[in-house]
Amino acid sequence: MNFQSLKIHKQLLKALEKLSLIEATDVQKKIIPLIQEGKDIMVLAQTGSGKTATFLLPTLQFILEKDAPRSSTRSLILLPTRELAIQTQVYLKQLASFTYIKSGLIIGGEAFKHQVATLRKNPEIIIATPGRLVEHIEKGTTDFNDLEILILDEADRMLDMGFADEMHTITKSCNKNRQNLLFSATLNHRGFRQIKTMFKGPKLIKIDSARKCPQQISQQIVLCDNKKHKEELIVALISEKKANKIFIFCKTRIQCEQLNSFLRYKKYRSAFIHGEISQNDRKAVITKFHSGGIEILVATDLAARGLDINDVEIVINFNVASSGDEYIHRVGRTGRAGKKGKVISLITADDWNQMSSIERYLKIRFEKRVLKGLKAQYCGPKKIKNSGKAAGTKKGKAIKKKEVIN
Repeated sequence: MNFQSLKIHKQLLKALEKLSLIEATDVQKKIIPLIQEGKDIMVLAQTGSGKTATFLLPTLQFILEKDAPRSSTRSLILLPTRELAIQTQVYLKQLASFTYIKSGLIIGGEAFKHQVATLRKNPEIIIATPGRLVEHIEKGTTDFNDLEILILDEADRMLDMGFADEMHTITKSCNKNRQNLLFSATLNHRGFRQIKTMFKGPKLIKIDSARKCPQQISQQIVLCDNKKHKEELIVALISEKKANKIFIFCKTRIQCEQLNSFLRYKKYRSAFIHGEISQNDRKAVITKFHSGGIEILVATDLAARGLDINDVEIVINFNVASSGDEYIHRVGRTGRAGKKGKVISLITADDWNQMSSIERYLKIRFEKRVLKGLKAQYCGPKKIKNSGKAAGTKKGKAIKKKEVIN
């Protein structure tokens, strides 16, 4: 199905054509008509499924087709991180390039007074992060009394980052007769109970399963013995395929810094981000990774939340993810917009049971891989339960894993 069949405004179709976007994704086919009908919706969709255009296009169309005095903001888009907010505004400007619609960006790390000046111009659409927007609401530099569409994107990540109170404050300040759109990978967070109360008979739509990873992403595990072995494997994995962008996940900030130091010693163009680096340093690193100045980004899960970086070809889990949902978020760094990607997890004996829990959560079995000359002494548990976890002395049904040596 193409965008024209979705009855998209002709000025938006011109922008889509300029961006070489003709065919709508599954998310867009199912969700755009519902938004056009004015319904409140809650969408469970994976990162990289085309959901940003899913809410931007009907929002822009609504503003183009429904006249209103240009004296107030008509739509608010709330996002978890400044990087994602910036990227969303860039995309919005591209889609709105043949229209009069203006947007404003309200994020942390930018001059407050400049944002006040932006708000005074009453842009049709505001793109914001929760913390900074609450500051403006409390200081009376903005109001959303006439707001018509509220969009919460990556809602689960905002809650994970501790923005539940800010989200509640923002939604309370908005016009009650608005349309609400929520996009999330999961609805498991307890904070969703309060958020759901603001919706008017919302329609819940699941695009694929929140537990299903895109088919174009190859998922592998490599068994290893210790930290030194992991580092050797990292070098081999980087060397075997010259990828433009590689994302490596670590559990702690110390591990991030140590692995980055090791990669820099090996002459790789790498950098790290974690929760304790400054906004300016984080911004500089992300900009370099976008532009290709950095080829390898080492990050913690929290620091990577909300990042929207295209063309990441390989994700390496130096440490196993803490949960199935966390693993899905990591997978979402690659294989975007239907492109192929690869996720490789380095698994020690201590990681086996957690890895098996993730397999059970996703209802899949990862491909087990061995790199020539770097085979681990650890070959997996001698006995495995039906669940896939290591068994002690109890009998269990062994689960065979496909093994590829290359």
